[in-house]
Amino acid sequence: MYQKALSSDDIEVFILFSGDGHFSSVTSFLKNFYHKQVVIYGVNGSFSKQLRETANSFYTMPTEQDLNGSYYKTVFDYLKTSQRPRLDEAIEVAAKKHRGVPKQKIAAAVKKLMENDVISERAIANSKGKKQKMLFVDWEKAEKYIDSANEF
Repeated sequence: MYQKALSSDDIEVFILFSGDGHFSSVTSFLKNFYHKQVVIYGVNGSFSKQLRETANSFYTMPTEQDLNGSYYKTVFDYLKTSQRPRLDEAIEVAAKKHRGVPKQKIAAAVKKLMENDVISERAIANSKGKKQKMLFVDWEKAEKYIDSANEF
């Protein structure tokens, strides 16, 4: 980056994708000695305070856990309000709310909840005696997922 700054007067903005505090000296150099704009993108929870302070601007990106937390919250909201919650419908509702997120990511988050016995799927007979798979929630276990989703 030093070489590029020294050899390219036409570059006005440097964008760095890192949270590593070791980059604060180069950020400071670019900003203070070469009067360049420095924008930094870093991951939530691993973004050096010193690096953030040396940049002109910074953006914190969510972790996979942060994203899953928002998916969990949406699924739990659906489960709280649905009379006969179904797996495919839970995924569909969450995918609509999180536009642009592939259904596979939502499905993977729901699968994780099922693997951890937070959500289970059981066949229940409807009023006509036909069995239909429905979702059930262990709300005690769900609380930790809801709490973590609220932190972000």
